[in-house]
Amino acid sequence: MVGRTEALELRQTQLQTYVGFTSFMTVVTTFFTGLLLTQIKNYDISIKVPIAFLLISMFGFLYATLIYTNGSDEIARGKVKTARKHLLMGDVLSEYIGVYLLVLSIPLVMNAITGDGFLRIVSLVASLGGFALYQFSHLSIIEKHFKRQYEKISAALIILGLLVFSSQTYEFYFVELSIILMILILSIAYYATKKDY
Repeated sequence: MVGRTEALELRQTQLQTYVGFTSFMTVVTTFFTGLLLTQIKNYDISIKVPIAFLLISMFGFLYATLIYTNGSDEIARGKVKTARKHLLMGDVLSEYIGVYLLVLSIPLVMNAITGDGFLRIVSLVASLGGFALYQFSHLSIIEKHFKRQYEKISAALIILGLLVFSSQTYEFYFVELSIILMILILSIAYYATKKDY
């Protein structure tokens, strides 16, 4: 049986790990976005949407880092209940806003910056294939937040990701489908914060 002190130390270590991860991902998305902004000469809507997804992803990781850091302070004060709230909010921002938008933006960026069909397909399959494996592996936090609906929500995200990619390629309702995808992700994040654990 783990005592209170050991439990607090474990939580502190957990939060430090999360801070390290989200800090790193903030840097990755910032670098990737900055690189795109300096290399792109024509800001067509087909590149504006993926850059917007990356920017929002970057802020998802940034705010998750801040929340985890504040949660670490709550652990140091012995306020476990408040620290759990920090963990939940950090997880929601990091996973749903940070990771989901990053993963879904990569094939859109590749689709916009290269005409090479092979690279486009590889980025799409790697991105959405990996996303599907993660979502249905019973390791994703979506299953914890949405026990009964996580498979449907995950499938909807993957299908919408494919639709947005196709609509970008064929210039058919790209903005509208991107907005629907963003609303779905924000709704998932919102409802995940309302769950009681």
